[in-house]
Amino acid sequence: MADTTKYRAADVAAWLTEHAHAAPGPARRAGRVVADAWNARELYASATLPALADCLAASGCLVSELESVADRLARCCGAHLPDIPAWDPNPNWRKEISG
Repeated sequence: MADTTKYRAADVAAWLTEHAHAAPGPARRAGRVVADAWNARELYASATLPALADCLAASGCLVSELESVADRLARCCGAHLPDIPAWDPNPNWRKEISG
């Protein structure tokens, strides 16, 4: 049976604004990227964390909180991201956002 979960960009953006204190514009952009990736079943951190890092940076939030924000967002939405450090201590996405 196929998973029929549909992630909405507006829900992700609202969560980022409320819980990660992201600015509305960056939260909307990140929400679209995250929802599109998760709806395409790209449930891995490298598909979403660069957009979340950009969102946090553009909002003046601490990018050092990225892993925590991503973990809480995924858990709230019921998504399992197998390479968030809570599940994998050696994620491969770090090189994508470090420079």
